[in-house]
Amino acid sequence: MRIVAWGLAGALGLLVGGEAVARLVLGLGTPPLSMAHPTIEYLFRPGQDVMRFGNRQTYNEVGMRSGPLPRDGTPVILVVGDSIVNGGSETDQAELATEILRRDLSGNGRPAFVGNVSAGSWGPANQLAYLREFGTSDAEAVILVLSSHDASDVPAFAPLDPATHPTRTPPLALWEAVTRYLPRYLPDLGGGTAAETKTPAPGAALGDLAALVGEVRAKGLPLCAAHHWTEEELGAGLTEDGRLLAAALAETGVPVVDGGPGFEAALAVGGSPYRADGLHPSVEGQAILADLLRGCLERLGVAGAG
Repeated sequence: MRIVAWGLAGALGLLVGGEAVARLVLGLGTPPLSMAHPTIEYLFRPGQDVMRFGNRQTYNEVGMRSGPLPRDGTPVILVVGDSIVNGGSETDQAELATEILRRDLSGNGRPAFVGNVSAGSWGPANQLAYLREFGTSDAEAVILVLSSHDASDVPAFAPLDPATHPTRTPPLALWEAVTRYLPRYLPDLGGGTAAETKTPAPGAALGDLAALVGEVRAKGLPLCAAHHWTEEELGAGLTEDGRLLAAALAETGVPVVDGGPGFEAALAVGGSPYRADGLHPSVEGQAILADLLRGCLERLGVAGAG
């Protein structure tokens, strides 16, 4: 019996220790939760304030990665995008470009609410559906942050994958480590084979982009776009989708701030504006993205942006 007791005690100790490591060291156990939506496809569940990998993530009452909507007449600026704007779990709330812009505007004597309307892999159709569902929150300006891949990003409305879009908080951080992350590194556990998806044709989302631009303009709102370049594009030039996107924006007459030069300049002096994937902005890149947002506001003549 004593051996059994020691065995149980050892197993319990391993469980408690593993849970502590998974939660406190790895930052697991509190993923931001997503929810399916009939027209938006999916969005982050409203009303969340979680810590993930040591970074805070806040989602307000309408699923923006921002604080609560102002109720005191504070001017609202909406920044609409995908994971580039959202930052994901690797970016702390305070390090987001939208939060940097909010602080800068307040420092210039013009307090403003900067709404971060985004989710990973959102394309123009998702963004349009969000604005139709939740409105523009009495915004005085809208900024679209677009990457070249957005030209062909169309929603699939597939069931949400718990590995990428969890809808429930895991019972234990250790459980999340074993079920969500371990299979990615051990294919035999089911993480090595991705489901087949159809690749949309280049430019497949440009009709949605035109509708998104039309929706914002129909509300009489000033609109600007920031075109984010990948690290690969800085060396090789825009992809086919990138060229199609640039042409479509030029056709609509939407003012565009080119994101390439800022990121290229950072790389030229030894900076690291991208994460390892060469697409998503690092903390340094988020600060550059904030400059692009500020440039958009200057193009639109929004007071306090300069």
